[in-house]
Amino acid sequence: MKNLAFLFLLALASCQSSHLQIAFNESSLAQRASGVMIKDLSTGKVLFEKNADQYFMPASNMKLLTFLQANRILGNQIPSFKYRETKDTLFFWGTGDISNLHPGTKNTALRDFLAASSKVLVYGAPLKPMPIMGSGWAWDDYNDHYSADISDMPLYGNLVSFSAAQRRWNITPDAFASVAKTGATLEVRRNRLKNEFTLPELKTEKYGEQQVPFMTSPDMTAFLLSDTLHKSVETMPLAVHPDARIFYAGKMDSLYVPMLHESDNAVAEQLLVMIAAEKGWDPTQVIDNLKKEPGNEFMKDIRWIDGSGLSRYNLIRPKDFIYILELLSKEVAPERLHALLPEANKTGTMRNVQDINPGVRIWAKSGSFGNTYDLSGYYQTKDGKTLAFSVLSNLGNTSVREIKKSVVEFLKAIH
Repeated sequence: MKNLAFLFLLALASCQSSHLQIAFNESSLAQRASGVMIKDLSTGKVLFEKNADQYFMPASNMKLLTFLQANRILGNQIPSFKYRETKDTLFFWGTGDISNLHPGTKNTALRDFLAASSKVLVYGAPLKPMPIMGSGWAWDDYNDHYSADISDMPLYGNLVSFSAAQRRWNITPDAFASVAKTGATLEVRRNRLKNEFTLPELKTEKYGEQQVPFMTSPDMTAFLLSDTLHKSVETMPLAVHPDARIFYAGKMDSLYVPMLHESDNAVAEQLLVMIAAEKGWDPTQVIDNLKKEPGNEFMKDIRWIDGSGLSRYNLIRPKDFIYILELLSKEVAPERLHALLPEANKTGTMRNVQDINPGVRIWAKSGSFGNTYDLSGYYQTKDGKTLAFSVLSNLGNTSVREIKKSVVEFLKAIH
């Protein structure tokens, strides 16, 4: 009887693989550079693979690897900043925490801590400049909210928010109001080389919110803090003192949710800075150092350039994502993992993925740019089995919407 049961399961798996092969061949995925791998996590059996050992640009799927590493290293609480007090001076350093004064997280811990002090405030800037953008980023994205500067101490998400009501502009932080003027433009535009903003003429009562990155620097950080606190903040290049203490504020999941649900690139990039601060590493070497950490041997064959996936230089295979998904399923409790990942037809960037089989649930990270759409995550079948899948489709001569449609249609072939 055992042999019969084994043969039955083998035949079933073979049927599933053949069915998926037909679905792949009949989809437009076969006409593009596409790779697929689907694995049953309970049995360890690969149900289907196509070009699973070939490299693709992962786009925002790369945030799954960033999450894996951050979850291992940063713990449950956000290390918001470091500080050290002397008799008359309060020194403080950034840890990369993007939640400080962020309009989404509303974390005011840094502001409140500094406001409560009567000592001289000194912001310890990095000893050498940090790169403000990742290698392989599109330079002309500088005006878009998803391309905010990377910095050691982000404030307000390193974004200026513009909105209007009753034909009056609202600008946050208001320190930028003096460098914002109306001009010949249809949207808010920043000068590429300096913090000057051109606003469109208000021809209607309202203007929907637009967030534009501002150019960061240690002087800008000190200026914004001074403006917010209404008192002086000095700055100087200063190494973190070995006796500096860490101020924790908020839960790490409050950062993981916007990164994974809404694909917030800035959060992903700042998580790498936070890892570097936690480990005492040079932020420019964080990825190289992570590859040397125990348990990360699988990363030696991954070309990992940035935390968000914005870089076109990232290269990874479907089988690498399956391994990452397997690790996450072992290291993160199922309930928490399902809450952190967007779910098809329900939350985040997956809320509009509605055409799925009845009784099926999908939690996954999507990613797109140019003519690329990728999707990696977990597929729960009608009978409760959990499958890990990765579908990477690059450089199609069609729209992202059409590529997404073909990926979702292919997944419907899973039984």
